[in-house]
Amino acid sequence: MNNKLFRFAGWSAYVSAVATIIGAITLVIFFSLGDPFGIMNDISSVIIGLTAIIILFAMYQRHRSVAPVMSLIVFVIGALAMLTAAVLQTLLVAIRMDFGVITTYMFGVFGTSLMIYGYLVLVNATLPRALGWWGIVAGLGYVLVVTGFIVSGPNHLFTYIGGMTSVIAYPTWAIWLGRVLLKSS
Repeated sequence: MNNKLFRFAGWSAYVSAVATIIGAITLVIFFSLGDPFGIMNDISSVIIGLTAIIILFAMYQRHRSVAPVMSLIVFVIGALAMLTAAVLQTLLVAIRMDFGVITTYMFGVFGTSLMIYGYLVLVNATLPRALGWWGIVAGLGYVLVVTGFIVSGPNHLFTYIGGMTSVIAYPTWAIWLGRVLLKSS
């Protein structure tokens, strides 16, 4: 089962990376030109949310023998956050109900999951060490976005720094993870 899971998670990581890049580009264009680019960004967020659940499950499978309780908690909380984000973003696309701030917080929870799995990679050598560090940086980007929102909204310096960090680090991490998972399957 793990071979099929890791192959599926590897491809999911690639899709997630592409969706992140498309989401970032369409968000910038949306602020300049408006829709349909906002809707494209929202659809990208749905894709990221759904693929993230698969990625988190693969990370759980990698770590459950070395950190059974921690990896399960991180998976469950991260997966629920990304499922919530995907559902809310789907509602936004389908019926234009805006849950933007809640969705942002859910991505912050996902970022925390990435950071913890990155730490588990470092202490347990379950994946390449540098991949663990990249996971921590990518997760920190998402957490900084949420921190900026909490402090003073979307125009806070942390929001910008976190956004740039996550848009660079997460796709890099996801592509690298995808490659590692596909090789191991």
